[in-house]
Amino acid sequence: MIVSYRTPDLTTAAARSALEAGADAVVVVENQSGDDTARRLRSIGDPRLVVVENPVNVGFGAGANIGARRVSTDALLFLNSDAELTREAADHLLAELARSDGRAIIGPRLIGPGGVVEHSAGLLPVPSDIAVRALGLHVIGWWLVRVPVAGSLVRRTRFVREYSSAEVAEEAFSTNFVTGACFAIGREPFWELGGFDERYFMYFEDSDLCRRASARGLPIRYVPSAVVSHIRGASTAGDYPFGPLRSRSMRQYLRKWYGPPGSVMAILLLWLRALRHTLGLRPGTKRAWGSLWAALTNHDPRR
Repeated sequence: MIVSYRTPDLTTAAARSALEAGADAVVVVENQSGDDTARRLRSIGDPRLVVVENPVNVGFGAGANIGARRVSTDALLFLNSDAELTREAADHLLAELARSDGRAIIGPRLIGPGGVVEHSAGLLPVPSDIAVRALGLHVIGWWLVRVPVAGSLVRRTRFVREYSSAEVAEEAFSTNFVTGACFAIGREPFWELGGFDERYFMYFEDSDLCRRASARGLPIRYVPSAVVSHIRGASTAGDYPFGPLRSRSMRQYLRKWYGPPGSVMAILLLWLRALRHTLGLRPGTKRAWGSLWAALTNHDPRR
């Protein structure tokens, strides 16, 4: 399953990679990009490739659910439009999924530009971790890592251990979260969980799905031998990590799992972030206030 928005070259490459990896069916949901993505895909001429053209941009989660409804295979494999799959990676993911009779979420190792291993597994977002990142305090942590005594203490923290585990792992391991950029799951368990929560237009829908899976006792596994190339944020350039789309979804996530206090916390963090940018005359000040506005009004800047 691939959801596409204004990435015609990357989407075509992603679809070709999935076909070459031996997929029984490849469904691309084209989210009203207004370009020639659909034509390019159909020109591939492979009967396994199904192109669904949405009349409106419904977002990632809703688009992925639409694609999942179009297949009847026992296993579903979701792939970002800016990622490419290999046969070896697909085989490793599906073999690990089969060990759990399809009742699991299995994520690969993601390799970004320049061969950098991306953070694609670890802890589910919780208010404390989100606060650290929103306020930029994680920079202090990375600085402290280099200090002899303080560094040893920082490296023992839950956050650093989990953050670095996926980067150095050589064997598959159980975790709390794998990114939605690429993962495999059994079709039946996916729908038992209700699929992606379509209230998230983009971002945090993968964390939400993993959280519901954990609550149901479904294992979440990270398989470093399954290597998938990935270009982060190709269709949402400039929105990561705290742009309008992500900030809006962050508030939705905190409100869903932590109630009204979580929602208030999200707004407070975004306000403090915008204020910090303003007082420090930092680049991105306008975007920081735009992110706060998007979260406050539930405004989607792409519609």
